[in-house]
This record gives sequence, C-alpha cells and structure tokens, in this order.
Amino acid sequence: MLVHAATAPNAVLRALGSLPRPLWMPSLRAAWAASAAVTAMYATAEPVTQVPAPRRTAQEVLERALAHGDEHVVKLTDTALDVGDERALAAALRAVEPSDPLVPN
Repeated sequence: MLVHAATAPNAVLRALGSLPRPLWMPSLRAAWAASAAVTAMYATAEPVTQVPAPRRTAQEVLERALAHGDEHVVKLTDTALDVGDERALAAALRAVEPSDPLVPN
C-alpha cells in the first residue's frame, strides 16, 4: 500500500495538464490526503534513518523493474526516477530486490 503513497500524487501531477484548471487544486489535495492516510496507516513506527546508496544506476534499476514485471514495482521505479534522488532510487531498488527471502522476486 505504501507504494501508492508515492505513485498517486505523481500520477495526478502527470494528468494535471489534461484537466481543467479548476480541478487542479482539488485533485492535488485529494492525492496528498490519500497519501497521508496510507502513510499514517501503513508506515513503520520507527523511521528508516539509514538508506543504503544504490549500487546500480537509474537505468539498471529501471531495467530490473521492467524485468520484474510487477506493475507496482514498475510504477514505484518510474516515480523514483521522476524524484531523482538517491533515497527514491534506493526505495525502487528495494522493491526490485526484497530483503525478505520469502518474498518472491
């Protein structure tokens, strides 16, 4: 669910140009309210303080996400590339390479 906290506002931002201008602010408010609700419900109690730097380029992470094939992994990676910083790329890489060996890749 936390993937949607990042991808929903990004999707709205991409669609703004197709919406009538009076719908821009209500759309952004709805996306951010939904993101806040999802984050409040599903985020861990302790924040992640140390995010390892990705050992792959943005292109490599994108290729791995596309090879993975899960639509949520692809959308999160796409959003991470739009954000463009190391923490976002590390989140996308984590989605591609889960740390839990019981989670299918």
